[in-house]
Amino acid sequence: MDLVGKCPPDPNSLDAAADRGFDSVELHLRPADLEDVAATAAAVEASPVDAATVHTLHARPDDAEPFRRSDALADRLDAYLVVHSQYAQHTHVDTLEGYDFDAPYGYENNPGASTFHLRNLVLDRGHDLVLDTAHLFMSQPDYFDGLTDLLRADGDRVRVVHFNDATPTEDGLPVGHGEVPLERTARLLDAHFDGRVVLEVMPDHQTDALRQVREWVG
Repeated sequence: MDLVGKCPPDPNSLDAAADRGFDSVELHLRPADLEDVAATAAAVEASPVDAATVHTLHARPDDAEPFRRSDALADRLDAYLVVHSQYAQHTHVDTLEGYDFDAPYGYENNPGASTFHLRNLVLDRGHDLVLDTAHLFMSQPDYFDGLTDLLRADGDRVRVVHFNDATPTEDGLPVGHGEVPLERTARLLDAHFDGRVVLEVMPDHQTDALRQVREWVG
């Protein structure tokens, strides 16, 4: 698996991600980053890190322009598009599919979405899944068994994993600050997943997360 950082697409943030030890990052977009897609892409291309993935702007599912601009940035950077918004549910997949994304893409699982739900609304419809382990922990009482089953049965449709800690009610926590069995999760991913693992914690905690996951997987 390839360990990836996360940061906004401005020069200082991109340089800082390289200083933290990352070769590639997932881009966390803000509205201003999509005002001039070409300029944002140029800033990333001039930076010391590659854009492995681009997370869509958090927009309402019926607002096409932010999704299309996010896709245009991912396509220009030859990056994978993570389709996710706090305003969208998996019942909105048909609406989002209407935007005809050009970049390769997958739908990130929301908190509350069980494996049953994800199979019915994402995987069984032929779409890729961006698997957020913290969101799954918040949704699935048998978290580890559910994660194992997803990777074994549907791993060919999972190209990106988001990795962070969580409690049953809060996600995005630094490694070791929640209740997810992260060491077991990291070892499972190392054994059964060959894609990108985004260490989706705040920038100040990414160096520790990178060191810890590397220790767990050797």
